[in-house]
Amino acid sequence: MKARFAPWAIAVLSGLIALALVIYIAPIASLETKLRDIRIAAMQPPADPSSDIAIIALDEATLAGLPYRSPIDRGLLADIIEALEAKGARAIAVDVIIDQPTEQTKDDRLRAVFAKAKVPVRFSFSSSSRIVTEEQLDYLTDFVPPAARIEAGLLTDPYDGMVRRINPGGQLRNGKRVFTELKPEGFVPTMARLSGAQSPPRMPLEIAWRARPDVEGQPFPTYSATYLPFLPDALIAGKTVLVGAVLSMTDRHLTPLSIIDDGDQGHMPGVMLQAHGISQVLEGRMPPVVPLPWQVAATLLFSLTGAGISLWRRGILFNVGVAAGVAAVYWVGAIVGYGQGLPMLPLVGPTLAMALAMWMMDLLIGRGERQQREFIQRTFSRYVSPSVVEELVRDPSTASISGSRREASFIFTDVAGFTTLSEKLEPEALSDVLNSYLDGACKIILDYQGTIDKFIGDAIMVVFNAPITQADHAEIAVRCALDLDAYAEAFRIDCVARGIPLGITRIGVHRGEAIIGNFGSQSRMDFTALGDTVNTAARTEGVNKYFGTRICCTQAIVEACPNQSFRPIGQIVLKGKHTATCLYVPVAADEDQALLDAYGEAYRMLDNESEGATERFEHLATLFQDDPLVRFHCERIAAGHASTKVVMDDK
Repeated sequence: MKARFAPWAIAVLSGLIALALVIYIAPIASLETKLRDIRIAAMQPPADPSSDIAIIALDEATLAGLPYRSPIDRGLLADIIEALEAKGARAIAVDVIIDQPTEQTKDDRLRAVFAKAKVPVRFSFSSSSRIVTEEQLDYLTDFVPPAARIEAGLLTDPYDGMVRRINPGGQLRNGKRVFTELKPEGFVPTMARLSGAQSPPRMPLEIAWRARPDVEGQPFPTYSATYLPFLPDALIAGKTVLVGAVLSMTDRHLTPLSIIDDGDQGHMPGVMLQAHGISQVLEGRMPPVVPLPWQVAATLLFSLTGAGISLWRRGILFNVGVAAGVAAVYWVGAIVGYGQGLPMLPLVGPTLAMALAMWMMDLLIGRGERQQREFIQRTFSRYVSPSVVEELVRDPSTASISGSRREASFIFTDVAGFTTLSEKLEPEALSDVLNSYLDGACKIILDYQGTIDKFIGDAIMVVFNAPITQADHAEIAVRCALDLDAYAEAFRIDCVARGIPLGITRIGVHRGEAIIGNFGSQSRMDFTALGDTVNTAARTEGVNKYFGTRICCTQAIVEACPNQSFRPIGQIVLKGKHTATCLYVPVAADEDQALLDAYGEAYRMLDNESEGATERFEHLATLFQDDPLVRFHCERIAAGHASTKVVMDDK
């Protein structure tokens, strides 16, 4: 359950971290801002010039006809206000700070024109010590009455000095925007309200820059003050008119448009900056910032994508390649799409979220894979060969670590009379014999990549085709059984020669379905097999003592081993079973071919209850008196059971 929800948890966590980084870490937030700037500067589609705003520019041509450049001639400003009012301007904003006296008659004329104007006229105002001295502030507050003041200050980004937001003016007190005589309402909100806007901004708002109509054109009709008297009234009537300097070295401010424009757009006159803000509010254009819910959705989508890529488990290079491709397509689509009407999709946040999700998933998967490798090594190193453990570690999917039903082949071995032997030998001697015997047997089993299920004293239970898949597991099991038999018999002969009466090793081999996996408790667990197939395999080993054989295989094994020769024992009904199964002895490479041929013919006659079967076995007994199967059938015939069907009364 935890593993199922871990990717979701990681995706959410990485998304939240990415959002926090973009919002609170200045360099990352600045990178996201710069990417927005690129789209704003390069991808905005052209727009017609504003029909609501006009700019009267105090340019070089205007100043050239004046007796002095600074301060701006007050008589000129009075003439401009009168002309604009006469031409039907809707509202007038003078973006000139009147902070010092000039010629008395011109100053008085400007006061008089302003006082009698019937259209709203506002003057830029600032109480900032960076703009005016105390003496200048005193003159400014005396010249411009509180009702005519508009905050001229601009909000610059502390990280790169660019202007990106509208200044609402005033100051915050207890979460509310408050306006005073020295902290008046901002330039943009005031002029937007005078121009008919219902809800001017009361908090800093990202500027939605108005695109130019073409490379040479301006987003707002701009006319030199020199030519104002000659302008048709229709160009001014009903418009909000801003009067301000557009000089090359005066009142210039860095904007995001500087990415592609190093002139008036990139280093924009203050009056034109204010025009962008007013136009945005009047037209209801939203800032070029995706709302927070969109940002959250995009970020979480990409964090889920990163987690999903990691779940493929194709390696770090694959993950990075796919993620880079996804990010590239998204970035190109977002940048180009902005020019085609798409919203300003976030770029850094989603990309960062995808990278974080992949990294965190890699940590989780790496930890899980390490734990899995440790579990596999800890669990299977006791049962299987090192090469099998390496294969399981390399590809855990080849192992069925939890219980599952699968076909397998089983070997059971047991040493005859070992209990009696253990009572005769000293513990140290018994331990040496048993350990030496099991060491040799286990080496053979592991060489055949068999899984040692368990030891029960001297007995061994072996599984083939689990945990790793072995297509020819039945044939492998038979070959392993033959090698085990050769080893065990040689070991027995050596022990007997040393005075240790070790009994023969009996081996049973069977194939079938069983439930195989790890079973146990939280504190102790074993890899084993369960089911009737296992019980049958164990009984197959046990019946060897009745036949005098050392290896016994079931029909299921024989059917799966077309390349192996077998001698049939008989149709055996095992203890607890109702149906007979034919049991066999696998033929070793050094078996006497004459015996095999003669026994095969005699067995077929006995199985068919043919006349002469008894005489044939009696004849075989004189030729191969040491053969256990010949002796077994002769004894049964002598007891009146001239048949290959044998019903076992014991296990």
